[in-house]
Amino acid sequence: MLRQELEKYLHVILRISVYIAIVLVAFFSFKLIFSYFMPFVIALMLSMIIEPLVKFLQKFKMKRGISVILSILLFLGCSVAFSIFAITRIVYELIKLYNRLPKYYDGIYNFFADIIRQATDLYLQLPQEALNILQDVLKTVFEKVTAFLSHTTTWLIDTLTVLPSTMIFILITLIATFFITKDKGLIKDFIFRQLPPTWSAKMISLKTDLLVALIGFLKAQSIILTVTFLESFIGLTIIGVDYAFTLAIIIALIDILPVLGTGGIYVPWGVTNIVLGNYRLGISLIILYAVIVIVRYIIEPKVVGQQLGLHPVVTLMSMFAGLKLIGVAGLILGPTAAVCVKAFQNAGILPKFK
Repeated sequence: MLRQELEKYLHVILRISVYIAIVLVAFFSFKLIFSYFMPFVIALMLSMIIEPLVKFLQKFKMKRGISVILSILLFLGCSVAFSIFAITRIVYELIKLYNRLPKYYDGIYNFFADIIRQATDLYLQLPQEALNILQDVLKTVFEKVTAFLSHTTTWLIDTLTVLPSTMIFILITLIATFFITKDKGLIKDFIFRQLPPTWSAKMISLKTDLLVALIGFLKAQSIILTVTFLESFIGLTIIGVDYAFTLAIIIALIDILPVLGTGGIYVPWGVTNIVLGNYRLGISLIILYAVIVIVRYIIEPKVVGQQLGLHPVVTLMSMFAGLKLIGVAGLILGPTAAVCVKAFQNAGILPKFK
């Protein structure tokens, strides 16, 4: 009896270990794919996005190649039009901000002039030992600022150096999108010919699940981005901040970067206003940031889980594990690996959990 129980527990532990190994393999496989085949992964996504439009244009007796070209141009046109609208709005509000800069400049100048005056009086009253310590601190600060400026210059140079490779990346992505969409049938037939006949149904199921998961993931990120934008826009409007629309767009886009996030804007902005004596605005910004963070942590696991077909706890676990394993990219690749495991289970390639 004891031996049977022991074998049962060992069997459970073995199954769990196998599943963990599968998840890790899927996780690092996707990391490798995204690292070396990113243009083609993006091209595949774009192909899926424009495919309905391609089929619609083909109803007008257009050749598939021409339909694909028109669809890509239309997609790029819409993207450029939206970008122009957003940039125009941002530039318009930045011009308004520039016209009001003298007002802000006077306040900032008076604030720092007062600080310098008080610091000078204090400096003259300090004993020699304190002056030596202060000089060492100022020297350290100067070295840090110099290092920061040096790193910033290096970063700008590196960014300019990367521009040619970025253009090549975009060009390869567009060309790959054209050929993947145009020859979709040929590519699909080639892949299925390489597989055993019994795998055809499994691959169709796998493709369907992964496609649904991909669309769900994009929808989830769009929902989170939209919620962040609306929270920022409504909050900044209620607080009475000028240029709320432009700032809300910038904050929402920065929120895509988990390392920086909305805190990279709201926290320094709020603290600066508190230091300058604008307590109402500073505290309001900190409260708005806290609300955005709380709402995000509440809805993100649920929204991502619903769109990907995962339980919120599984989504949260996969995001946390991904973050610990490979950093920020793991927030995306973690749930992706979990979705892949689920898709393989639905296709019958992996055994399902009981």
